[in-house]
Amino acid sequence: MAKMSRAQAAARGTKRDADRTVDAAVVVAGPRRNLHARPQSTYEARTAKIFTVVQVLLVVIPLAMLGYVWLAGGGSVDGLRDAMEQNPTITVSFISAMCQPLVAWLLKFVRDHYQAGDGGYAAGNLIALICGELMLQNAVGVLGCALLLWRIWKKNPGELAAWKEDRGLGGMAADLSGAVVVCVVGALCAFATWRIGLA
Repeated sequence: MAKMSRAQAAARGTKRDADRTVDAAVVVAGPRRNLHARPQSTYEARTAKIFTVVQVLLVVIPLAMLGYVWLAGGGSVDGLRDAMEQNPTITVSFISAMCQPLVAWLLKFVRDHYQAGDGGYAAGNLIALICGELMLQNAVGVLGCALLLWRIWKKNPGELAAWKEDRGLGGMAADLSGAVVVCVVGALCAFATWRIGLA
């Protein structure tokens, strides 16, 4: 018969202690917020419309930029390539414009989380997206995200701190991963613009 350890023997009990039971360890989970979908109101309906308008504008930006560069190149593929080679600023602006559909796509997740009651996620991502848009030098994106952040913050000022406490550093990094990509591309574009300005 295999030898029992003291812990196993203690858990098993004895004939004199037949009714002895061992309670399972209680696992204390970290703080979790109870998220509730936001009640529909005129204010929230207007916020949802602003989300949609900003997303549409961000999707239109690369099309407008493509048209501008196409016309600057004389309306041909070779002229387009020559215009981008001769003017590096146009190239940087073109890359910045191509990032805007990604920002519009990220705003979809921001809106979904906000409507589900996670205002902290929405506010954190909007702050990061504003930083990215500033570096991408896209005024439409900066103003649109700033307006959305103002509307979210106005009604729910404490949700950002609650999100930070609930998610922790690792969770926040995961939640902000998409916005961080925009910031990285924005930093590259800002650095390129700075180098072009020095040339």
